[in-house]
Amino acid sequence: MSSFEAFTGAKGSAACASARVECTLGGDGYGPSDQTPFYAAGIPVLHFFTGAHSDYHKPSDEPSRINAAGAARVAGIVTEVAGALSGRGGALTYRQVPAPPPQGDVRSFGAALGTIPDYAGPPRGQKGMLLAGVRPGGAADKAGMRRGDILVRLGNHKIDGVEDLMFALDAARPGETVSAVVLREGAEVRLQAAFEESRRR
Repeated sequence: MSSFEAFTGAKGSAACASARVECTLGGDGYGPSDQTPFYAAGIPVLHFFTGAHSDYHKPSDEPSRINAAGAARVAGIVTEVAGALSGRGGALTYRQVPAPPPQGDVRSFGAALGTIPDYAGPPRGQKGMLLAGVRPGGAADKAGMRRGDILVRLGNHKIDGVEDLMFALDAARPGETVSAVVLREGAEVRLQAAFEESRRR
């Protein structure tokens, strides 16, 4: 356990107790949210998540489902932990933990590639999906993809952006091997990628 984990764990537990919220501490820095590219780049992260529900990331999700009182209590926990970290002094340490099954690009697909998209996209409006990183040991990592690559084709699918990757994953089967094309320093690089089974958190 790093000093960062010990510090945030202790402060997090105290903040949760103060807010009377039952919290579970743990996990790694990966997952389908905004902290993932930072963790992949070697930056310490904290991710606060209250869990999914049946309408999560669906058009059927409505404002009436928001738990405003609960959100306020969680915001209080985040504020307390952030305040404690800001007054800690010294640089935060980074510790890379063993990665669970790849799901950097997974929501509810049957297949996983293990890419971590950079949602800002490639420079100068270029088509393709810019990779902020790849999950260690995942399909993209095994295929040779790396941070900074621009994925432009996956099997029969042209990849103009992250939405195209989602469509390709939805149509893919775990164990299927396809050709992939990435742009790396302006040159096309052709790779072979074998999809893995996705596992939701």
